[in-house]
Parts: sequence; structure tokens; C-alpha cells
Amino acid sequence: MRPSLTILLSFLILILHAQKQTPTQYIDRYKELAIIEMHRSGVPASITLSQGVLESSSGNSRLAKFANNHFGIKCKGNWTGKTIYANDDAPDECFRAYGSVLESYKDHSDFLRKNWRYHELFELKITDYKGWCHGLRKAGYATNPQYGKILINLIERYELYQYDTRKLPKKKTPEEGEKINGVPVKIASKYETVRSIANENYLKDKHIRKWNDLPRDEEIKTGEIVYLKPKRRRGSEQKHIVTSSDNMRSISQTYGIKLKHLYKKNRMETGTEPKEGEVLYMHKKRASDDPIKTEVQRPNWEEEKKFINPSAENQRIIDSTQFNNPGAINKVTIKVPDFHIIVKGNNIYRIAEKYHVLEEDILKWNPNLNPNAMRIGQKIILKEELSSSNNLREEDDIKEKLSNEETEKIQKTIVVDGTMTHIVVKGDTLYNICKRYSVTIEQLKQWNNIENITIQIGQKLIVSP
Repeated sequence: MRPSLTILLSFLILILHAQKQTPTQYIDRYKELAIIEMHRSGVPASITLSQGVLESSSGNSRLAKFANNHFGIKCKGNWTGKTIYANDDAPDECFRAYGSVLESYKDHSDFLRKNWRYHELFELKITDYKGWCHGLRKAGYATNPQYGKILINLIERYELYQYDTRKLPKKKTPEEGEKINGVPVKIASKYETVRSIANENYLKDKHIRKWNDLPRDEEIKTGEIVYLKPKRRRGSEQKHIVTSSDNMRSISQTYGIKLKHLYKKNRMETGTEPKEGEVLYMHKKRASDDPIKTEVQRPNWEEEKKFINPSAENQRIIDSTQFNNPGAINKVTIKVPDFHIIVKGNNIYRIAEKYHVLEEDILKWNPNLNPNAMRIGQKIILKEELSSSNNLREEDDIKEKLSNEETEKIQKTIVVDGTMTHIVVKGDTLYNICKRYSVTIEQLKQWNNIENITIQIGQKLIVSP
């Protein structure tokens, strides 16, 4: 090999090596994000940062670079977003792919907060990073028995515990004469109006309203950003993760993008509002097969879980008491039925997650259960007292405890010769049926050999091939 070529290759290797992000650079880049998540979810910033450094190799892993997945979270549970495949415990495993690093951080926090096996961690003080590290290992977050010690090492080496006492970073307010996205702005002071701002800057009222997307019957609010020239077709940033306090106009004002163009780039109907956690694009246009969710819903962890309970009188109240962390839940009420009937798409992980029980408990209560060979229609016991006497009860014994109405509900799913069908009852909708069986409308049309689906009470629909 010629000396010149050798030198060139060495130079390229050095460049590639230099581009690798160090743990210190990673921490400096994402520390504010970890602090924000700590105040939202109750997960200590030191835990989030140390896990991010470890699980993503300081942001240098393939998952982090190509899928913004900084915590190695797999496609389990109810994940419906984009995916990426990589070798882990097994070859070609499915991992979650995110639109931004912020999305990954939020999903990591929610993963810990929603999962029952980690609920005891939220009873710890926010500064007890050692308790959190050992608790994560004990709860089975990772298979490595040294996982807790590794996290503690990282936290102490880089002094990550200092971020557990930090307050929320203050949102920067542009100063007088400053520009946003290259457009001059001012901050409305007390008693200022559209008219006074227009007169002060030798403009017309209609211009101020047009450039700031302000309706005729609304007035400028104190502290609000006011644009003195038209905003741009593109925002000052590429993306934005929607928070609970956001709306389309406030996002438009923050990044200096025209409101109508913000709607167009995200293929949204004018006047609608995005759901919290959605990613808004401000440079490129959203793909047509990636519609944004505009329905505003409460997070699942805030809602009371509702189940069809054959023994309605049996109710377990879980009191997580005195959570010290902001944003954590103080009380969760969960109704746990005697058993669960397996439907298409069920696995032991999803059943445990749905009823907030441990997988190992399900296996203990059902000694004859093979988690790798569960069949549709099989009954899974969800309470220890039922399994202690006769292990799995016979189907006829269980039916005797059910009312006619409850039996009818359970028998909505009928399996004949391996094909699953659904009998339409009062209250059924096409959307609910598709959601229940994890199928699409096109699949229902194909399996039932029909062009248009108009469901009627008593109609039998094939819901699996």
C-alpha cells in the first residue's frame, strides 16, 4: 500500500473516532431534558442520564443514532409506533423507534411509572439514587446482576446526583429588539394592546393581527411574543414535542412559523389541536402514512382501569402511599377478575401488564400453563386463592359463578375450526371491534368477502383468518 494512501486512511479513522460522543458530552447535551422529565414523571435525573449513557453507549449505539432509542426499549406492550430490528438477547429483535430523543426520554419515564413492578421506587426520595439503582436491578430491569452497581458507578463518576435537586429550566424569553427565526419581535408588557403596539411601530392593527394569527375578538396578553413582521414558512427548529400546555398558535409563536404552514406541514385540519406527546414537523412535510393524533386524551396511567369482572365484589385496592416525587400517582384502584380469557394477540407479558400482576405470579397460579403455547379461549387464573385449591378450575365450574349477562359477554368470541368470529351486540362499533382483535378494516372486508361494512346486531364477523 502506498504511503499516501495509508496516511489518508489513518486520517479518516481518526476523524471517525473523533466524532464519537463522550459520556461527558452526552450528559451536557441531555441534562436539561432529564431534569424536565424528573419534574414531570418523578424519575430522578441521575437515573435517566446514567441509564442513557449505559444503554446507548453515550448516544453512539445503532439504536440511538437511527431510532433515537436511548434505553433499548423493545416493542412490547401496546406499542404502535415505528420500529427497528437489532440483535440483542436473540437475533433480529424488535425495538421502538422514536421521532426525537425527547420522545425516547418520555417513553422511558412512562415505562417505569406505568409498570407495576417499579411502583416501590417512586416511594423513595428523589435524591436516593442508590435505592433507585438497586431497586431497578431487583425489579428485573436488566439481567446483569451488577446492573445497580454499574449505574451507581456512573452517577458518582460524573456527579450526576447534582441534577436531582435542580429546578425546572426557565424558558428563555426574547429581549426587546431580539429576533426569532430572523423576524423582529417584542414582548407585550402590561396594558399594551394591539392598537398601541401597532401605533408604536408605525403599523396597522390588521398587520399585527395577521402576523400573529390573532382573531379579531382577542387581545394581546401580557408577556406574549408579538411579531412585527410576517413569520416564516419554516420554524426555527426542525421538530417540536407537544406538551400539555401547548396549542398550535403558541407553537407557531415560539418558533416563528406561520400558523397555516404549521398545519400544512403536519397534514392537520385547520382548527384542530395535536395530542400531547405528538411530534410536530416544522421543516419537512409529514408523510401521508403518518397521520398525527388530534384527539386529546388523558394518559392511561391517570385513568381507572376497567375490566369485565366475573366476581365484581372482589376488588383489590392498591395504595402506593406518600409518593415523594412530583407527578407520581398517590393511589391506584384496580379491579382484578378471577380469570382472563385469552384472545388473539395475548401473551403473558400483556396479561401481566393489563392486570398489574407479576408474570411469575401468573405462572405460579397456573402451574400447567406454557407461556409459549397459550391458545385462544384458554382461561388464566389471576388470583392466588383460586389456584391454591384446585389449580386451574374446570370451565364448567367457572361458568356456574357467572350471570347470564356476564356469560354472554365472555362468549362474544367464538372459535370454530381455528377461525375466530365475533357476534355483533348492542354498543359495538367497527372501530371497537378492530381495536379489540388488533385487525384493520381492510382485513375485515377481505375475510368477510364484503365491500362495505355496515354492522348489525346479531351479525357474525370473521375476525381472524
